[in-house]
Amino acid sequence: MVERLLIARLGARGEGVADTAAGAVYVPHALPGEIVEAEPWPGHADRRRLTKVEIASPERITPVCGHFGVCGGCALQHLATARYRDWKRGLVVAALARAGVDAPVDDLIDAHGEGRRRAVFHARRSARDVLEVGFAALKAHHVVPIERCPILAPALSGALPTARDIAEVLASTRKPLDIQVTATDSGLDVDVRGSGPLMAVQTTALAKVVDRRNLV
Repeated sequence: MVERLLIARLGARGEGVADTAAGAVYVPHALPGEIVEAEPWPGHADRRRLTKVEIASPERITPVCGHFGVCGGCALQHLATARYRDWKRGLVVAALARAGVDAPVDDLIDAHGEGRRRAVFHARRSARDVLEVGFAALKAHHVVPIERCPILAPALSGALPTARDIAEVLASTRKPLDIQVTATDSGLDVDVRGSGPLMAVQTTALAKVVDRRNLV
């Protein structure tokens, strides 16, 4: 059943919050002041899945990533920067107030720089037995395959191809993998988790990936 909701505010995790007779309802990707249509989220009684923005907030902007809304990595790419900064600062103010701390809180300092220097990619087999490498979907266990992530630093430009190469080498284990890639001054540092003990042929193949991708 589709509901029509008025979004009152943002929650601590960036979801839109609507106050209903049954209590607060959380709608990811909805913004304060918006009137939206949403449907039930199976397994989550207090959450709804956004289906339509009927009246949009003037602070809604176009996300920089084409995967936004499906990938679970980012929550507020659709919110104007100034409003995002206010919301982020408000989280600190609220946390201090709950702790009984009376202290001034300055404006948010942008420490984004060139982008994130570390990313954790997930490698899983889909229901169709296709190896997929990317980030976890929003509130789900499957992987959203991605081609690029715009919030990563240029030094991580080779991270996804590297993660795919490693996932292909270890595909025969049929185990879910977490592949952490960090950009360092000397190159990409990779930490693979979940593979279990490896056979000699897999170790040799991974060594070739290290050489080909100039890993440290």
